[in-house]
Amino acid sequence: MKESVTELEQLIVQNLKSTNLLKNELEKKENEKHDLLKDISLNIIDIIDSFERIEESIIEKEYNKIDEVNKTTSRYRTIQKKLLSLLQKHGITKIEFPDNRLIVGLCEVVETEVDSNRKNDEIISVIRNGYIRGKELIRPAQIIVVKN
Repeated sequence: MKESVTELEQLIVQNLKSTNLLKNELEKKENEKHDLLKDISLNIIDIIDSFERIEESIIEKEYNKIDEVNKTTSRYRTIQKKLLSLLQKHGITKIEFPDNRLIVGLCEVVETEVDSNRKNDEIISVIRNGYIRGKELIRPAQIIVVKN
């Protein structure tokens, strides 16, 4: 009888060890999947940034007044929307600033300017968009804010 109990105890211990190994392996795979999604997302965001810089350059040089350039820019915007949609499909969204104010932890202040007509920490300009997935920061927004 004691042998049966001992054998049963050993079997339970082996099963617990096996279960823990499987849990650890599953957690490792989940972390790898998460890291891969974040890496791919950052690469997609870089492409979106490139499209935005191209469009800004076109407007700055006033090429947007040329009909053929407008058609090309429109095609770029379509691709950009598809990339944003792909990110949203995986829960990644652009950081929004509904009060047009700095959100600590989601922003990187790259410059400050004095403006007595505005409140401190009011956003003057978003230099680079930030992105989040749920509460996880994928990439901080780079902003210019008021500091009086």
